Amino acid sequence: MVTGISRGTIARALELLDLDTADVAKAVGCTTGTLNRWRRGVQDPSGRYLEQLELLDDFLHQLVSKSRTSQSAITWFDGRVPALGNHRPREIFLSGNLAHLVVYLRRLERL
Repeated sequence: MVTGISRGTIARALELLDLDTADVAKAVGCTTGTLNRWRRGVQDPSGRYLEQLELLDDFLHQLVSKSRTSQSAITWFDGRVPALGNHRPREIFLSGNLAHLVVYLRRLERL
């Protein structure tokens, strides 16, 4: 059962990045209702969603490990990053391109 992964990952994203469930659902590519069912443990994510949730988990892990504080993580998430085409990481997150953010963060020592 993967609900522990999805519940913990979703809760961390909501708290760390000050997101709402609609934002996380958009990043994962599901509906808000589906995301809430995962959070309640009523339903487990299927294959493609599980991959996105694993990327989300990896993204959060990388972000926390590269940030000095939770505030610096949010500042980075909402700021324009030249190495990301001057896009805001939040925009890339909401587009569902979590892999792009994970690859970028893995190359950094610190934010």
